[in-house]
Amino acid sequence: MKQVFAKNPVNLNENFCLDEKQAHHIFDVLRSSPKETIRLVHEDEIYLAHPQEKPFLYVFGVEKADLRLVDVTLCAALIKQDKWELMLQKAAELGVSRIVPFECKNTVVKIDEKKLSKKYDRWSTILEEACKQCNRADYVVLEPISSLKGLADYKSQCNLVAYEKEDGSNHISACLMDNPSSVTVVIGPEGGFEPKEIEILESLGFVPCSLGSQILRAETASMYVLSVIEYQSHLKPANDQA
Repeated sequence: MKQVFAKNPVNLNENFCLDEKQAHHIFDVLRSSPKETIRLVHEDEIYLAHPQEKPFLYVFGVEKADLRLVDVTLCAALIKQDKWELMLQKAAELGVSRIVPFECKNTVVKIDEKKLSKKYDRWSTILEEACKQCNRADYVVLEPISSLKGLADYKSQCNLVAYEKEDGSNHISACLMDNPSSVTVVIGPEGGFEPKEIEILESLGFVPCSLGSQILRAETASMYVLSVIEYQSHLKPANDQA
């Protein structure tokens, strides 16, 4: 189903006016007909609408939102632009709830404060487009850039930091066996974490876990973590019934 994220409030049984970009996409690019149904998402509400005369949609119904099995916060160290943007796209498709960029000792990417606003606009667009592509009816929250210690503000029921130990013990899948309803995972930069940084994260309540010996790239680590969480969460109903 075609989908639009609405910034303004939506009212049932009334016309909703799309902005210029949205109207062009729905009416000119997708050539939506009056018989089609468009999903109109505003905050936590999902509305159903039919195209009218450009730029209007007539809102005729409400759709019940699917509840996510796990609320996932991904704290990801900044990496090179192409890899970072790929990670954003795939993270949205894999169901992440929020993304927290952060800086640490081995972060090679330094963002100019003057360019930060434009960067966030681009990142937000990538996330929104990914949500529309995979038919998600919710936003991915993109938080401000944090420090390592600032990640304590995003702790949840299960708090993990991906760290490659020599013995490969404490794999992330084992840390999720209790089926937590919320998970925060910290992924380091391309150069990895310093031992002292792991100590800091442990003192904040994050448990070091392994992703296995073959997960080496920072962007791959994020995708792998979210895939494992998604897989584990779908085992939850079966485990509950058992």
